Amino acid sequence: MTTYQTQPDGEPPHDVAGAMAQYFGDMGTRFTNYANQLHRLSQQRHEDLGQLRHELAEVVHAQDARLTDLLQRHNQLREELSGAAEERHHALATRFNDLVQLRVVPDCLTVATYYLSKHETEMQDRRMTLVRRTCRLLFGALPAMNNEVRTLFRSYAANAGPDADKHVSSLAEPLCAEVNALRADIAETGTAFRWDFEVRPGSVYSPEKYLLWQSASDQATIRHVVIPAYVVPGRPPYVRATVFTVLAAQFGTPVQHP
Repeated sequence: MTTYQTQPDGEPPHDVAGAMAQYFGDMGTRFTNYANQLHRLSQQRHEDLGQLRHELAEVVHAQDARLTDLLQRHNQLREELSGAAEERHHALATRFNDLVQLRVVPDCLTVATYYLSKHETEMQDRRMTLVRRTCRLLFGALPAMNNEVRTLFRSYAANAGPDADKHVSSLAEPLCAEVNALRADIAETGTAFRWDFEVRPGSVYSPEKYLLWQSASDQATIRHVVIPAYVVPGRPPYVRATVFTVLAAQFGTPVQHP
Protein backbone atom coordinates (compact mmCIF):
# COMPACT_ATOMS: atom_id res chain seq x y z
CA MET A 1 0.00 0.00 0.00
CA THR A 2 1.43 3.37 -1.02
CA THR A 3 1.56 6.18 1.55
CA TYR A 4 1.14 9.77 0.46
CA GLN A 5 2.02 12.95 2.32
CA THR A 6 0.10 16.12 1.75
CA GLN A 7 2.33 19.09 0.88
CA PRO A 8 1.92 22.30 2.85
CA ASP A 9 1.32 24.32 -0.30
CA GLY A 10 -1.42 22.03 -1.48
CA GLU A 11 0.63 20.31 -4.24
CA PRO A 12 0.09 16.63 -4.99
CA PRO A 13 2.11 14.19 -2.89
CA HIS A 14 5.41 12.82 -4.23
CA ASP A 15 6.49 9.22 -4.70
CA VAL A 16 9.46 9.22 -2.30
CA ALA A 17 10.78 5.84 -3.39
CA GLY A 18 10.57 6.88 -7.02
CA ALA A 19 12.34 10.15 -6.29
CA MET A 20 15.12 8.33 -4.49
CA ALA A 21 15.49 5.88 -7.35
CA GLN A 22 15.63 8.74 -9.80
CA TYR A 23 18.23 10.51 -7.67
CA PHE A 24 20.49 7.49 -7.40
CA GLY A 25 19.99 6.78 -11.09
CA ASP A 26 21.12 10.30 -11.94
CA MET A 27 24.10 9.98 -9.62
CA GLY A 28 25.04 6.66 -11.20
CA THR A 29 24.87 8.23 -14.63
CA ARG A 30 27.08 11.09 -13.50
CA PHE A 31 29.66 8.75 -11.96
CA THR A 32 29.63 6.68 -15.12
CA ASN A 33 30.20 9.81 -17.20
CA TYR A 34 33.00 10.92 -14.87
CA ALA A 35 34.60 7.48 -15.05
CA ASN A 36 34.37 7.47 -18.84
CA GLN A 37 35.84 10.94 -18.99
CA LEU A 38 38.72 9.97 -16.71
CA HIS A 39 39.32 6.91 -18.85
CA ARG A 40 39.41 9.01 -22.00
CA LEU A 41 41.81 11.50 -20.36
CA SER A 42 44.02 8.66 -19.16
CA GLN A 43 43.98 7.12 -22.62
CA GLN A 44 44.80 10.48 -24.19
CA ARG A 45 47.62 11.01 -21.72
CA HIS A 46 48.95 7.55 -22.50
CA GLU A 47 48.83 8.35 -26.22
CA ASP A 48 50.51 11.74 -25.62
CA LEU A 49 53.28 10.08 -23.61
CA GLY A 50 53.70 7.54 -26.37
CA GLN A 51 53.98 10.34 -28.93
CA LEU A 52 56.51 12.16 -26.78
CA ARG A 53 58.58 8.98 -26.41
CA HIS A 54 58.47 8.53 -30.18
CA GLU A 55 59.54 12.12 -30.83
CA LEU A 56 62.31 11.85 -28.23
CA ALA A 57 63.56 8.64 -29.85
CA GLU A 58 63.65 10.41 -33.22
CA VAL A 59 65.60 13.34 -31.77
CA VAL A 60 68.10 11.00 -30.07
CA HIS A 61 68.48 9.04 -33.31
CA ALA A 62 69.10 12.26 -35.25
CA GLN A 63 71.68 13.43 -32.70
CA ASP A 64 73.42 10.05 -32.83
CA ALA A 65 73.57 10.32 -36.62
CA ARG A 66 74.94 13.86 -36.34
CA LEU A 67 77.57 12.77 -33.82
CA THR A 68 78.58 9.87 -36.04
CA ASP A 69 78.91 12.26 -38.98
CA LEU A 70 81.06 14.66 -36.93
CA LEU A 71 83.30 11.81 -35.79
CA GLN A 72 83.70 10.65 -39.37
CA ARG A 73 84.61 14.16 -40.45
CA HIS A 74 87.04 14.44 -37.54
CA ASN A 75 88.71 11.18 -38.52
CA GLN A 76 88.78 12.30 -42.14
CA LEU A 77 90.42 15.56 -41.08
CA ARG A 78 93.06 13.64 -39.13
CA GLU A 79 93.70 11.45 -42.17
CA GLU A 80 94.01 14.49 -44.40
CA LEU A 81 96.29 16.16 -41.88
CA SER A 82 98.52 13.10 -41.89
CA GLY A 83 99.01 13.59 -45.62
CA ALA A 84 99.35 16.78 -47.62
CA ALA A 85 98.23 19.10 -44.81
CA GLU A 86 100.84 17.70 -42.45
CA GLU A 87 103.56 18.19 -45.02
CA ARG A 88 102.33 21.76 -45.44
CA HIS A 89 102.53 22.40 -41.70
CA HIS A 90 106.03 20.93 -41.54
CA ALA A 91 107.10 23.35 -44.27
CA LEU A 92 105.42 26.30 -42.56
CA ALA A 93 106.92 25.33 -39.20
CA THR A 94 110.38 25.30 -40.79
CA ARG A 95 109.65 28.71 -42.25
CA PHE A 96 108.56 29.94 -38.81
CA ASN A 97 111.72 28.59 -37.19
CA ASP A 98 113.92 30.19 -39.86
CA LEU A 99 112.10 33.50 -39.46
CA VAL A 100 112.69 33.48 -35.72
CA GLN A 101 116.31 32.33 -35.81
CA LEU A 102 117.45 34.32 -38.85
CA ARG A 103 115.40 37.50 -38.48
CA VAL A 104 113.67 37.99 -35.16
CA VAL A 105 116.50 37.02 -32.80
CA PRO A 106 119.31 38.70 -34.81
CA ASP A 107 117.27 41.92 -35.15
CA CYS A 108 116.55 41.93 -31.43
CA LEU A 109 120.20 41.38 -30.59
CA THR A 110 121.12 44.24 -32.91
CA VAL A 111 118.62 46.51 -31.16
CA ALA A 112 119.91 45.39 -27.75
CA THR A 113 123.44 46.56 -28.58
CA TYR A 114 122.21 50.15 -28.32
CA TYR A 115 121.48 49.62 -24.64
CA LEU A 116 124.87 49.89 -23.00
CA SER A 117 125.68 48.26 -19.70
CA LYS A 118 128.85 47.27 -17.90
CA HIS A 119 127.22 44.14 -16.53
CA GLU A 120 127.12 41.13 -18.83
CA THR A 121 124.36 39.42 -16.87
CA GLU A 122 122.16 42.50 -17.18
CA MET A 123 122.78 42.61 -20.93
CA GLN A 124 121.90 38.96 -21.31
CA ASP A 125 118.70 39.40 -19.36
CA ARG A 126 117.69 42.41 -21.47
CA ARG A 127 118.42 40.51 -24.71
CA MET A 128 116.18 37.67 -23.60
CA THR A 129 113.47 40.08 -22.47
CA LEU A 130 113.55 41.94 -25.78
CA VAL A 131 113.21 38.72 -27.79
CA ARG A 132 110.37 37.53 -25.54
CA ARG A 133 108.46 40.82 -25.79
CA THR A 134 109.03 41.04 -29.53
CA CYS A 135 107.71 37.52 -30.06
CA ARG A 136 104.63 38.40 -28.05
CA LEU A 137 103.98 41.36 -30.31
CA LEU A 138 104.71 39.46 -33.52
CA PHE A 139 103.04 36.13 -32.82
CA GLY A 140 100.58 36.94 -30.05
CA ALA A 141 98.75 39.80 -31.78
CA LEU A 142 96.56 39.52 -34.84
CA PRO A 143 98.06 40.95 -36.94
CA ALA A 144 101.55 42.01 -35.87
CA MET A 145 101.55 45.79 -35.55
CA ASN A 146 104.46 47.86 -36.87
CA ASN A 147 103.92 50.70 -34.40
CA GLU A 148 104.08 48.44 -31.36
CA VAL A 149 107.27 46.71 -32.46
CA ARG A 150 108.82 50.02 -33.52
CA THR A 151 108.03 51.57 -30.14
CA LEU A 152 109.60 48.62 -28.32
CA PHE A 153 112.77 48.79 -30.43
CA ARG A 154 113.08 52.54 -30.01
CA SER A 155 112.93 52.23 -26.22
CA TYR A 156 116.22 50.32 -26.35
CA ALA A 157 117.88 52.97 -28.53
CA ALA A 158 116.43 55.96 -26.70
CA ASN A 159 119.83 57.29 -25.57
CA ALA A 160 121.90 56.22 -28.57
CA GLY A 161 121.13 59.15 -30.89
CA PRO A 162 118.96 59.78 -33.97
CA ASP A 163 120.87 57.39 -36.24
CA ALA A 164 120.26 54.51 -33.85
CA ASP A 165 116.59 55.45 -33.58
CA LYS A 166 116.24 55.49 -37.35
CA HIS A 167 118.05 52.17 -37.67
CA VAL A 168 115.95 50.26 -35.16
CA SER A 169 112.74 51.82 -36.48
CA SER A 170 113.52 50.53 -39.96
CA LEU A 171 113.65 46.94 -38.67
CA ALA A 172 110.04 46.80 -37.50
CA GLU A 173 108.02 47.06 -40.71
CA PRO A 174 109.68 44.27 -42.77
CA LEU A 175 109.66 42.01 -39.70
CA CYS A 176 105.91 42.49 -39.18
CA ALA A 177 105.27 42.01 -42.90
CA GLU A 178 107.02 38.63 -42.90
CA VAL A 179 105.16 37.44 -39.82
CA ASN A 180 101.78 38.49 -41.21
CA ALA A 181 102.52 36.77 -44.53
CA LEU A 182 103.39 33.59 -42.64
CA ARG A 183 100.22 33.88 -40.57
CA ALA A 184 98.11 34.20 -43.73
CA ASP A 185 99.75 31.14 -45.32
CA ILE A 186 99.12 29.09 -42.19
CA ALA A 187 95.45 30.16 -42.20
CA GLU A 188 95.12 28.85 -45.78
CA THR A 189 95.71 25.30 -44.53
CA GLY A 190 92.21 25.40 -43.06
CA THR A 191 93.26 23.62 -39.86
CA ALA A 192 93.23 24.90 -36.29
CA PHE A 193 96.57 26.37 -35.24
CA ARG A 194 98.18 28.52 -32.57
CA TRP A 195 101.52 29.91 -31.49
CA ASP A 196 101.62 28.65 -27.93
CA PHE A 197 103.14 30.80 -25.19
CA GLU A 198 101.57 28.82 -22.36
CA VAL A 199 103.70 27.03 -19.80
CA ARG A 200 103.11 26.80 -16.09
CA PRO A 201 105.72 28.86 -14.22
CA GLY A 202 107.82 26.59 -12.08
CA SER A 203 107.59 23.65 -14.51
CA VAL A 204 110.69 21.51 -14.72
CA TYR A 205 112.70 22.03 -17.90
CA SER A 206 112.74 18.96 -20.13
CA PRO A 207 114.74 18.82 -23.40
CA GLU A 208 112.09 16.47 -24.80
CA LYS A 209 109.39 19.12 -24.37
CA TYR A 210 111.19 22.45 -24.75
CA LEU A 211 114.13 24.23 -26.28
CA LEU A 212 116.33 26.21 -23.89
CA TRP A 213 117.19 29.87 -24.39
CA GLN A 214 120.87 30.23 -25.21
CA SER A 215 121.99 31.88 -21.94
CA ALA A 216 119.67 29.97 -19.60
CA SER A 217 120.52 27.20 -17.17
CA ASP A 218 119.03 23.74 -17.53
CA GLN A 219 119.31 23.31 -13.75
CA ALA A 220 116.42 25.63 -12.83
CA THR A 221 112.66 25.68 -13.37
CA ILE A 222 110.95 27.51 -16.22
CA ARG A 223 110.04 31.16 -15.77
CA HIS A 224 109.05 32.33 -19.27
CA VAL A 225 108.37 31.22 -22.82
CA VAL A 226 110.70 33.28 -24.99
CA ILE A 227 109.74 31.90 -28.42
CA PRO A 228 106.34 30.21 -28.80
CA ALA A 229 105.68 26.67 -29.96
CA TYR A 230 104.10 25.99 -33.35
CA VAL A 231 101.08 23.87 -32.42
CA VAL A 232 98.28 22.14 -34.33
CA PRO A 233 95.77 20.63 -31.83
CA GLY A 234 95.99 16.87 -31.58
CA ARG A 235 99.57 16.73 -32.90
CA PRO A 236 102.95 17.03 -31.19
CA PRO A 237 104.40 20.55 -31.56
CA TYR A 238 105.98 21.10 -34.95
CA VAL A 239 108.37 23.52 -33.24
CA ARG A 240 108.90 23.29 -29.49
CA ALA A 241 108.70 26.41 -27.34
CA THR A 242 111.97 28.05 -26.33
CA VAL A 243 111.93 28.70 -22.60
CA PHE A 244 113.94 30.67 -20.08
CA THR A 245 114.80 29.56 -16.55
CA VAL A 246 117.53 31.74 -15.04
CA LEU A 247 120.82 32.91 -16.46
CA ALA A 248 123.41 30.18 -16.59
CA ALA A 249 125.92 32.62 -15.10
CA GLN A 250 123.97 32.53 -11.85
CA PHE A 251 124.79 28.82 -11.59
CA GLY A 252 128.46 29.31 -12.39
CA THR A 253 128.16 27.74 -15.83
CA PRO A 254 129.88 29.36 -18.82
CA VAL A 255 127.87 32.12 -20.48
CA GLN A 256 126.96 31.51 -24.11
CA HIS A 257 127.48 34.76 -25.94
CA PRO A 258 125.05 35.33 -28.80
